[in-house]
Amino acid sequence: MSLDAILDILANERRRALLEYLWEEPDNSGSFEEATRYTIAKIGRKRGVQPNHDDILVDLHHRQLPKMVDAGVIDYDIRSQSIRYHENERLEEAYEKIQEFKQD
Repeated sequence: MSLDAILDILANERRRALLEYLWEEPDNSGSFEEATRYTIAKIGRKRGVQPNHDDILVDLHHRQLPKMVDAGVIDYDIRSQSIRYHENERLEEAYEKIQEFKQD
């Protein structure tokens, strides 16, 4: 995965939340609905206002998940609504560096 592709994936807070959810799950996989709830809660805590569930659900389903699938970061089975993360050391290292930068 190129540096540009990694930075593009990490540039969006909803995609970062999806990654965080998957990294916390056993086998780096989980359900779309749980990922949606996790993302809503994370954004809500950060902003102090709970985002609209349907808005987040539609955005994740139609924009964020397809972008991550196209980049080879995740698999998404629409029938079972399951998401599986593909380990990517460069992506994970870049994420950690960004987290360090945010804390400074």
